[in-house]
Amino acid sequence: MTSDGDYGVPGSLAKVLADVAAERVAQDAMWGIQDLRDGTGQDRAAAAEEAKRAVSEAAEEGRLTWRHILQEEVLEAFAEEGSDALRTELVQVAAVAVKWAQALDRRRDPLPHRVKKARFRAIVDVHVLLVRDGTVLLARRAGTGYADGLWHLPSGHLEEGESAVGAVVREAREEVGVVIEPDDLTFVHAMHRAPERIGLFFVAERWSSEPYNAEPDKCSEIAWYPQEALPEDIVDYPAAALRAVMDGRPFALHEWG
Repeated sequence: MTSDGDYGVPGSLAKVLADVAAERVAQDAMWGIQDLRDGTGQDRAAAAEEAKRAVSEAAEEGRLTWRHILQEEVLEAFAEEGSDALRTELVQVAAVAVKWAQALDRRRDPLPHRVKKARFRAIVDVHVLLVRDGTVLLARRAGTGYADGLWHLPSGHLEEGESAVGAVVREAREEVGVVIEPDDLTFVHAMHRAPERIGLFFVAERWSSEPYNAEPDKCSEIAWYPQEALPEDIVDYPAAALRAVMDGRPFALHEWG
């Protein structure tokens, strides 16, 4: 439950207050400014105390209602004499009445009961499996701050305005110096890594030029490994993806639970 007055429904408080303001305008239009006596006083204190007891009993017995709560606030206001204290009680009366109206709105439309969350945005990365004679090309990371010293597939993040295929072509060229035609890429696997990463894996069996270490500041070496005999010092999730590809599984979850 939120504590912003919206009662778990964004915009709920503003909506009810707008309705209250409209009603006040309508009252003024009908009756004008009314200068009336308060009509309150301590002679009504006993009724206020009885209302308090009724609220306590109803709460203990599990039968508390909005009527109980509003009645207590109203009768407490009726028992006040000083203007400041009376105003405080009237504000409390109004606040309970507004919350009751919000509860009616929630009851009429149950969907807003859930607090709306911000739309989830995933980080997408792409990976290329350069496959030749049953082997796959791996690159040993170095100087990046992430998984340095471990083997990984040529990979990178999807950039704004870039397609997944375009990202694979770019990363392959930047990291291992090969040129891949988009039509020579085959999508083979998607992996959802907890909590916000989506990895897309593509296979290429044809490309131009011989692969080489095109980013020596980020990679210490490249090497070909049989897909069924990957090195032990490989990053866990590309290893899992490679196994899934060999098993023909197009989707996997990683590190969930």
